[in-house]
Amino acid sequence: MNSKHITFGILTAIILAGVAFGVNYLWDKRFGPTAASAADCTLAQQLIDKAQTPPTDAAQAEAWEQQIRQVRYTQMENDGISTEVARYVYWSRVRATGDPSRPDPGTLDEITELAIGHCEDSGVDLRVPKIVF
Repeated sequence: MNSKHITFGILTAIILAGVAFGVNYLWDKRFGPTAASAADCTLAQQLIDKAQTPPTDAAQAEAWEQQIRQVRYTQMENDGISTEVARYVYWSRVRATGDPSRPDPGTLDEITELAIGHCEDSGVDLRVPKIVF
């Protein structure tokens, strides 16, 4: 009788693991990062690279951010990667201009993780330098 219980327990564990894997897979497909094209990811990398040297003057930095926004709106098709680039550019501007605003803990890591996730299957190895306040 003990071996039947053990076998049943093992079988139950395998089935539950399979169900958990399936639910996680479907959750990621539905709510995870969307797949961006190689063109969008290449442009995202260019904009992230540009975000490394924002102007320090607040007015110039605002105009700089608007220019990047215009490029995103007119040239990017994937809203997900566009949004993460926008968030990254915003915090880069905040740091450069000395604005006292600070992101919540984990926000910058989340931006990086999501941006990379959007480009994971694009063939573009997205590099997102860490913003340090």
